Amino acid sequence: MKKYFLLLFLLPVFANAQEILTLENAIGIALEKSYDIKVAKLQQEVADVQVFRGNAGMMPRVDLNANMGTAFNEVNQKLSNGIETNRFGKSYTPTSNVSMAWTLYDGKRMYATLDRLKGQSQLSQLQTRQMMENTVVNVMQAYYEVMRQKQTVAFLQTVIKYYEERLTITDQRWQFGKGSKLDYLQSKTELNTQVTQLVQAKNALKNAKISLNNLLVRQPNLDFDVQELVGIMFDSNTEDLKSQSRTANKNLQFLKKATDISVIVQKEVAALKLPRVTLNSSFGYSLNKSNAGLFLYNQNVGLNIGLAATWNIFNGEITRRQIQVSKINTEIFRKQEEDLWVQIESDIVRAYNQYQTDKELLKLEIENNEVADENLKISLEKFKLGGSTILELNEAQRSLNTSLNRLTNARYNIKISELIIMRLSGELVK
Repeated sequence: MKKYFLLLFLLPVFANAQEILTLENAIGIALEKSYDIKVAKLQQEVADVQVFRGNAGMMPRVDLNANMGTAFNEVNQKLSNGIETNRFGKSYTPTSNVSMAWTLYDGKRMYATLDRLKGQSQLSQLQTRQMMENTVVNVMQAYYEVMRQKQTVAFLQTVIKYYEERLTITDQRWQFGKGSKLDYLQSKTELNTQVTQLVQAKNALKNAKISLNNLLVRQPNLDFDVQELVGIMFDSNTEDLKSQSRTANKNLQFLKKATDISVIVQKEVAALKLPRVTLNSSFGYSLNKSNAGLFLYNQNVGLNIGLAATWNIFNGEITRRQIQVSKINTEIFRKQEEDLWVQIESDIVRAYNQYQTDKELLKLEIENNEVADENLKISLEKFKLGGSTILELNEAQRSLNTSLNRLTNARYNIKISELIIMRLSGELVK
């Protein structure tokens, strides 16, 4: 019986238990279930599959060919020896062969093609990492938003306790004739305002969780709780961040690889100006059988081998113009790479300055909150004893409200600043 009552007592605890979703788990779930990442990985697989020597033209091509032909003709022949043939003739000519064509030399175009295929595969891998990085950024932003809304709900619940205590005091004063009904009504209005804000904050918290569940490909109404993340994650200087971004920034890596591929394309096009040597070979069988004509039966089985060389001398300057276009495209990629790096440098300096500012603001807001909280407690005690007016208490409560709100935003802002720096430096996905 005691066990039964104990179980009933613990049931509400189990009913209210929530999943504690850590940031690491959220990122892991998103990377595993995101449809965008799955599509990017399939596209990467397509690019990887195309990297082989045969696709670059380095391997021979072997074909099995077969043909069956027949003919029906009215044959009228007269030979020099006086023999004449006048009949309805029929013939059939089956043929088959195995042929091979193997490019031995094409100005090293095939090697450039293989390098381009490898580069496109690596470019696809970078696109997958970019997609993963975008997913991680979206998840972290959504997670921090849930954290901010949770803190907003918590500080409003804390503030409401003070407003409820104030309402109780003004009510008692009014009932015993020591205070005015106006103070009571004002306290009631202020409390209702805070309760309204709490209702709105709880709804915002639910919507923030729905957004995060959407990124994690989970049911929208799946409830969970998040961890409070306030600590500073790193303290690098701008030069270290620039050096790291130079090699790890995903957008910069993508443009660098695109530039490398464009250089390889130049080699492919330039190879068209050089000769092409091909080894051709075939092993075949042919038969020609007829009931009229000079040869009634002709059969051949044999092997043929030969070399073919082709060198384009002039094609209307098409190759020369293609080379010019490929060089221009390479220069475009290089300019875009230089422009992106200038932009990244500026973004790093701005993000670092904002990060340092957010750290200072967070420290100040923590101190301000402690002062505002102590000030309200003192003002409330003085109000209980009749040593202060309701206006002074109002000011103390508003100061605490403002302080808690700014503290919540300061905690959120510093996490966003960290996130921006980590993305610029390429730390999110390696």
